[in-house]
Amino acid sequence: MMTDNIKIIEAAKTYAAQVTQSQKAKGFTATHLHIYTDKEGSFLYAKLRLKNIDTGDKYIRSISQDNAGKWQMKEPDFNIVYPEGGGKKPIYKRHDLQAGTDAVVYIFEGEQKADLASKLGFIATTSGGSTQIDKYHWQPLAGHTAYLWADNDSAGAGWLEQLYNTLKALSCDVRVIDSDKLGLPEKGDIVDWVAMQRQVKPDIINEELAEAIKKLPILADEQLVFLSDNIAEPSSLILPQDGEQVTPELAQIIIEQLAALPELEYQLKRSISAKALNNMSVGTLDKLVKQVRCELEAETTKSLVIDTEPYQTPVNGAMVADEIYKLVTRHIACTDAVAIASTLWIIFTWVIEASHIAPIAWINAPEKRCGKSQLLTLIALMSKRSLPSSNITAAALFRCIEKYKPTLIIDEVDTFVNDNEDLRGVLNAGHSRDNPYIIRCAGDDNEPKEFYVYGAKALSGIGKIPSTLMDRSISLTLRRKLSNEHRDRVRDLSRDTTNTIKAKLARWSDDNLQVVKDATPLLPKAINDRMQDNWEILLKVAAILGDEWLQHANSACIEISGIEHDEPSLNEQLLIDIKVIFELKKVTRIFSDDLITALCADPEMNWSTYNRGKPITQKQVSNRLGEYNISPKQMRTANGNRRGYDIAYFQDTFKRYLSAISSQSVTALQVNDSKGYSEKVSVTTQSNVTLKKPLQALVGKACNGVTHRDPQHGAANENSSQSANKVRGVI
Repeated sequence: MMTDNIKIIEAAKTYAAQVTQSQKAKGFTATHLHIYTDKEGSFLYAKLRLKNIDTGDKYIRSISQDNAGKWQMKEPDFNIVYPEGGGKKPIYKRHDLQAGTDAVVYIFEGEQKADLASKLGFIATTSGGSTQIDKYHWQPLAGHTAYLWADNDSAGAGWLEQLYNTLKALSCDVRVIDSDKLGLPEKGDIVDWVAMQRQVKPDIINEELAEAIKKLPILADEQLVFLSDNIAEPSSLILPQDGEQVTPELAQIIIEQLAALPELEYQLKRSISAKALNNMSVGTLDKLVKQVRCELEAETTKSLVIDTEPYQTPVNGAMVADEIYKLVTRHIACTDAVAIASTLWIIFTWVIEASHIAPIAWINAPEKRCGKSQLLTLIALMSKRSLPSSNITAAALFRCIEKYKPTLIIDEVDTFVNDNEDLRGVLNAGHSRDNPYIIRCAGDDNEPKEFYVYGAKALSGIGKIPSTLMDRSISLTLRRKLSNEHRDRVRDLSRDTTNTIKAKLARWSDDNLQVVKDATPLLPKAINDRMQDNWEILLKVAAILGDEWLQHANSACIEISGIEHDEPSLNEQLLIDIKVIFELKKVTRIFSDDLITALCADPEMNWSTYNRGKPITQKQVSNRLGEYNISPKQMRTANGNRRGYDIAYFQDTFKRYLSAISSQSVTALQVNDSKGYSEKVSVTTQSNVTLKKPLQALVGKACNGVTHRDPQHGAANENSSQSANKVRGVI
């Protein structure tokens, strides 16, 4: 092989290792990487081969470079890279063929057999398979002596006849090795024959094997005349002989052959094939062939994620973490806590198998141009199997997670996740291994199927996301940099730098996965249980990185969790405001319409514009309180019954849900003498009220029992009043 090819072959090996990770995870083992060259020995493309030792299944794919030098999982354009072939493929080991016509060439059905013959000192080549002969350029063999060694099966017989006729047309002296006299097993070949010789004579050397091959029995010309009579189907399709038992294994082989045929040829052969398969119905055969075609298409489709080959030598995890931290601070204007959390989250994606909870990285900012997309891109460049997207449907989301096990990178999530309940459900389900499955109907039969959706996800957007997602997230809040703050652009960052970091993280995770899983760092008691769950895997990673990183991680955890989770949810905010109304009014009962008036008294609060710019309705309040099993009751008054709430309904709920929350939002009540309450008391503020505001007259008696007219925009829409969220940061 030419020296100039060494680098490109090494690159081919690296790419082959990356694109076969999913197959290796299924039990396949890489066995060969066959290099195809032109007559000068220059690299054209490679064919990788894997085998499942347990099942015997094979996985064979071609890899090459496109016109721009980018690697791809397919053959190159042979019109460009191999012009002498006129669009056909070069035969294997093309560069070994001598210019003279006196060279003897041995031809086999597969590359690994030609490789073995080459090691024994023969000039050897192959068509790559029993059905590919007409796709190869055989002209370089014109006039040569060619020995054909077919596999000992019916497919080999078909290959033998077709190649024999092809080479005869090129004036070759064609000789056929008589496999029947070699004592080979079914499907036996040169590999089996050599193994048999070494079993009989363990000390046999290559020279002796070569001499023995030269003396193998050859079929006489008169025997070749009857060669075609022994072939059941001279085409590429091999069907069972009359009386031959159709085993499940044989049926599968036939179906795979049918799936590989062009559609027209399949339609011509489907009826006879169904009959040969024990009179199988044509409809059933169509279904089985379609299934195999889908599997073949899935295997050959370019993967949306790329696996990383681990670094060759062990790495220091703390040093790699320091590298990542420096890159984050160099490119992103953020607090130290955010930089530390981002670093640990990136590393977490490489040891996700060691986690029980997969916290969402929620990259957010109050305004545009704060670097959200920049940090998201930086995370994508260093995370394991990252899959970036600016939008994604729920169906695509759970299928991507099931198929690729990626790190999902979703930008501008605030523009579509709030109104997509199905998408939120998938994101929520992928948070914990306790229940990591969703069930959806799939396939032609629309059968229910489980989809595994546990995985790492990084989201980016402005403002807030639904509380269920927030509760499953680590908030990475960014700030807009000052004019005198310089940050390097992420797009200028060398991919060699991030690729090297990924390779190091791949090696570190291989070496430390179990150690991370077994780590038991103390979790900060200052944060709630859910935040402890979210931070646990990051603290485990930090513990393995060393005491300094663990100390930084604890500080970042307390800082970020404290900032993000001081704010109550929308339901909690409603309870807080209702509690304050009872305290300010010094009442034990309040009517539903008066409660609406009180909630809407402060125009800066959500409630006055909650219903698409209009005040919250009695129905919407009732729906939210109903989640705590609180509902309005009929109350007797001098003028008849009116619906309202008694403070007794709330006492247990206040204790359970507001005990850890200070009264952060106090709605200042407006003066409205014409509006009555069940108990007539003056509206005064007490010394124990958190927030005191001057009372203002209510003009026009607004906010007076607005009717709930639009059921679609009620309690289920937590984000309908985003335009009015000026205070408290609550959606």
